[in-house]
Formats: sequence, C-alpha cells, structure tokens
Amino acid sequence: MKINEQDLLENYFPEAYQETKQLLSIPSYKQETQPKMPFGKGVKDVLDYAIKLGDKLGFKTYQDSENRYGFLEYGEGDELFVILCHLDVVPPGNIEEWVTDPFTPIEKDGKLIGRGSFDDKGPTMMNLYALKYLKDNNFKPKYKIRMIFGLAEETTWESIKAYIADFGVAKFGYVPDGEFPVVCAEKWIINLDIISEIPSEFEINGGETYNVIADYVSYKGPKEKDIVNYLNKNNIYTEYKNNLLFVKGKSGHGSLPWVGVNAATWLAKAMFENGVHHPSTDFLAKHVHLNWNLSKIFGNLEDETGDLTQNLGKIKITKHKQIMSFNYRIPVFTKPENFLKKLELFLKKNDLDICIERIKDSVYVPKESKVIKNIMKVYREVTGDLKSQPLAIGGGTYAKAMPGIVAFGAEFDINESTMHAYNEYVKIDDLKKMIEIYAKAIVLLTK
Repeated sequence: MKINEQDLLENYFPEAYQETKQLLSIPSYKQETQPKMPFGKGVKDVLDYAIKLGDKLGFKTYQDSENRYGFLEYGEGDELFVILCHLDVVPPGNIEEWVTDPFTPIEKDGKLIGRGSFDDKGPTMMNLYALKYLKDNNFKPKYKIRMIFGLAEETTWESIKAYIADFGVAKFGYVPDGEFPVVCAEKWIINLDIISEIPSEFEINGGETYNVIADYVSYKGPKEKDIVNYLNKNNIYTEYKNNLLFVKGKSGHGSLPWVGVNAATWLAKAMFENGVHHPSTDFLAKHVHLNWNLSKIFGNLEDETGDLTQNLGKIKITKHKQIMSFNYRIPVFTKPENFLKKLELFLKKNDLDICIERIKDSVYVPKESKVIKNIMKVYREVTGDLKSQPLAIGGGTYAKAMPGIVAFGAEFDINESTMHAYNEYVKIDDLKKMIEIYAKAIVLLTK
C-alpha cells in the first residue's frame, strides 16, 4: 500500500496534533490510589480519554475493569502485532521552572511544550492517527494490530504486568518510546536506596523520583554561608525560603545525568569542601558528583551497549536517618548481581547500607536479527537516511516487557532530549515526521 503523504499531513495530522494537546492537558502522573483508580485519578482520566477517542475513531477497544490498562485493535490476523505505548508521565517537579503550566500545553518556536509531549503522548497519538489513516484507506494487515495503553511505565510497571497476566506477550511489534532508527539494546536498570542511620547535624530533602535528576533540594545545617559562597562561585543558584537554604540545578532524564545539573551532589560537594561531613554526603561528594559512571569504584564497565551511568534522583536526610535514591543503568553484558555485590561491599566499608527497590531486565537483539533488519529497512525507505545504525540506550522502555519487541523511535536527537525535564517539548515538524514514518512502518511490518 502506498502512503499519500499529502493526505496524511493535511487531513490526519491536524487532528492528531489537537488530540495530543488534549492528552497533555490531563495530569497523568502517579498519585494516590483510589477505588478503580490504581494509579490515581489523572491516570484514570487519561485512559478514559484514550479509549473514548479510539471508539470515536472506529476502533475496537478494551478497557480493563480495574483501569490498569487499555487497548484498541485493527485487523483480523491470527497473530498479534503490538504497538506498546504509555500514557503516564513523570511528575512536573518545580512548577516555577516551566514557561507554561505543565498541563496547559503551548506552542512556542515551532515546539509543543507540555509534560508528556515527547514521553510518550505525542508519539502515541502519531501512531494512533497513522493507524486511523490506514484503516480509512482499507489497509489489510497480515496481523491483528493492537495498540496498548500502559499506565505505570514511569513507576512500577504494574500496568503492563497486569496486561501480560491477562493476555500474554506478543512476538511482534515495537515501542515508540526510544530513539530512531531502532534500539537493539537497553541496559539493565536498577533502582536502589543507599541508607544509613548515623546521626547527622543537618537535614537535606529534595528530588522527585529515581529516574529524574534531583534538581531542587533544601538544606538546614551548619556553615550555610560558606556553602552558598562555594555554590555561587560554581554558578549554582541558591535561595532562601521558609528559613531553608535551597539549591537549584537542572532536571533531566535519569539515563542522561550529564544533561542536567544535580543539585543534591553539588550541595554534598559544597558541604565536603567546607568541612561538613557525614558518610552519606561524603559518598556523594567523593564518588557520585560529576562521576556519571562510578569509575572511582568500578573502573570501566563499558561494552558495546555503553557504559555504566548513575543518577541520584531523591535524597532525604534527617537527624536520625539518611536515604539516597539512585537509578543505575548497567551495560547489558555486566551481571547485575556482580555489580550489586561489589557496590554493597564498598558501601559497608563506608558505613552505608543498600536496599534494592527494583531491577529491570536488559534487552539485547543482535543487529543481524530479522526484526532489526526489517525496521532498519523501513526507516531507511521512509527517511532516506542510510548512515544511521541500530542503537544501544540507557533508557528503559516497554521492550523489556516482551521479548522480541524493540524500541522504534521517537527521539531523533537524544542530545536535545527534554524527556523528564522542565519545559518538555516536541518539535512540531518531528511529529509530522513521526506520523509518516509510523504509517509506512506499520504497512511494511504487518503486510
């Protein structure tokens, strides 16, 4: 089937774009559980909206009775081809850092700004309307195509686990939540807390979640003026509110800790340099601050899938207990148990303990495999880009949930990524590229 690009962009993209903005207006980050709302009201609302939209567009839809997930379908094939998306987002963080309310999307300089614009609501809508175009033009796929709406991708993955428990895994499909051209490897992901109960003379609190750079933290303790002077000399912003010193960095995705500024580690470094010591903050100052790969402990763990990365996402230090929440991305060919054993031994020598919150499996699909070759063929045919090669990433997508499924887009340039950052945006022209790429890809992958 030949795609009419003009028809797609003139008659389908405008509605896809407007529906993206509608989705962005729903604050679908995990909040307090309520009856029939396992991830909070905002997440339930976004699922309701997506399912009603699928109904309106003429797709067969399904909504889990407990509102843990939903999906829509097209086609009558015996086998299933899945497009795994997610409608939840990370919390907005410090509202003052946004140029707009995070859930009141705006257009500025050719960009659509709003929480979830790139991760993953924009790509989800481009896939939905690519599928709508194909349906309207009577495309007959070999497979039944199922677009799944996950709801806890940024947190516990309970949503996709519930779907798999009910319907099992699919052998074919993709996740529009990574990078172009295609992701052949995703690192292990470990969320863990480093803790101690050694009395401290200070208090620190800040950060949102494991996989977001801790960009705003408070401090109450000794040598505040000296700490402020050190930070200001290093161009780190500080301010006083409610008798607390606040340190301000720059947010970003936990898999790319170098794209942001970690306020917590800068604070720890300032404390260390001014003689304010504790095993927890000394560890941050000596082994975490500006040391993305923990090389001072592990040396070089790099393999063909990249290097180790670490991100401090949250910190809570009181007079009697200290908790530092880390997100580690471990190269595929490093055994996570070996990493954890060595880390635990090191921490114990420094009067710190470890508590593992979660381990996510790695993904590795050889570049020579059929699925990678097929998607590369699609990408090259659509874009004309013959130079780009399959990628390995630190980010963790739903591809980890189903063997054989890979991340296919939607980031064109990871160095410009604003996923999990303030003022998250997607270029409107990139959305147009997406709807065309995915329409053609669905045809070539399911014909």
